[in-house]
Amino acid sequence: MKHKQKKIEYPPPGPELSGGWTNLLRIFGPGAIIATVTVGTGETIFAPRIGAVFGYAMLWVIVVTVMFKAVQVYTGARYLVLTGEHPMQAWARIPGPRAWAAWLIGLVAVTSFPLWIAALADAVSSLCVWITGVGGEVSWGRPLWGTVIIVVAMLFSLVQTYNVIERVSTVILVFKVILIFIAVMVIKPDWVAAWWGFVTPQLPDYQPWVATSYPKIAANPSWLEMAVLMGAVGGGVQDYVGYVGFLREKKWGAAGLADCSPQNLPNDKKMIARGKQWLRAPAFDTIVSFGSVLLITCCFMILGAAVLHPRQLVPDDADLYSKQSQFLGLVHPALVTIYKAGIFFAIFGVIYAAFELYTRTAYESLRALWPKREWDIRKLRLWVVLYSGLGGLAILWTGFQTVRIAKYISPLSGVLGCGLWCLAMIWVERTQLPRTYRMKGVLLLLTIIAGIAMTLIGGYVTVRNWSN
Repeated sequence: MKHKQKKIEYPPPGPELSGGWTNLLRIFGPGAIIATVTVGTGETIFAPRIGAVFGYAMLWVIVVTVMFKAVQVYTGARYLVLTGEHPMQAWARIPGPRAWAAWLIGLVAVTSFPLWIAALADAVSSLCVWITGVGGEVSWGRPLWGTVIIVVAMLFSLVQTYNVIERVSTVILVFKVILIFIAVMVIKPDWVAAWWGFVTPQLPDYQPWVATSYPKIAANPSWLEMAVLMGAVGGGVQDYVGYVGFLREKKWGAAGLADCSPQNLPNDKKMIARGKQWLRAPAFDTIVSFGSVLLITCCFMILGAAVLHPRQLVPDDADLYSKQSQFLGLVHPALVTIYKAGIFFAIFGVIYAAFELYTRTAYESLRALWPKREWDIRKLRLWVVLYSGLGGLAILWTGFQTVRIAKYISPLSGVLGCGLWCLAMIWVERTQLPRTYRMKGVLLLLTIIAGIAMTLIGGYVTVRNWSN
């Protein structure tokens, strides 16, 4: 006789969920990690780079990208909190070859690990060359600095815990937000032009000086620069699969329960209401984390438009960070030192936290692809760290640098992969959740728009890049 499946019993929400939104600050945590990890090269290099080239004209791209990715991440977090099952496990049930959707998204994510580690390490090594003056005249200078950075981050990652990562990430995030916001207020940009850039979608042409001074940039169409920015800002599936897995640590709703699935969802109205009350936790975490990403990224692009664009200076692979030092140098020369230290610890913090995030991504992917096997995340961490770190080192020593790496991987993992995520979540919601648990209204509409837009843009640019 078949045993009846036990229904999920959501634990009572704590007082921080029962009170006002200010009480929710107590539960903020996983979002700090995702904001810290994703506020990296996209925000500190590509946003000011686009601002330097196009002025304020592409601020709307940041707004749209952050909104799309916030919706994407929330749909996954929402599903885990309600069902106790990671979205990767649900995607493994999409009709077709066995677990093809989970395989596809998992491969995109795992392939990205060493590429993003290499891009981030090269960014930090460029900063180290600029700060110390050592290694700039030889071809092996930046790869050597990058090797030191990766090895140190690998060692730290093998002894860290989730709680340490969460606290360190929160401190780094607060530091980033305060420092860059002060810089924008002091510089006093053209707020009218900035507002117009926010609300008016456009793809501007390159100005003549770009073709003269930076012919490699002008050789790419402006929409390609837009796609790279979309992929680099806010992270990609390599980050988000792990972020949703982090919610198990917080035990929100059904996230902390074992062996749950949509078949276990309760029908009792009281329990349904309790489950939906738990959704305030991932909603707030997502809003704060992506709100931070939006603020920081917009500030960097505004500074690029206000400071670098008039001077016709553009960050490129040869010099990723020194031009941006003027953001604080114009406030006071002594602040350049603070800028150097701030950017160093910010990007190193990204690498430091990325290894743990990638471990979670690999763990959730493997659980979905081979559900009958027991996976030990502690043992898996070593292999993920070695794969990501050593793979990143191999890429560094081939001579690939940050901008070039991001040009190829960001449209794949940060645009196409994100679009596929949204489309997969729509299928899961429509086929595996009872009507009362499904997304509705604005959330559903935004998920559909984000899924279609990012899949089309990411797919086209990825095919174009890799075919060339």
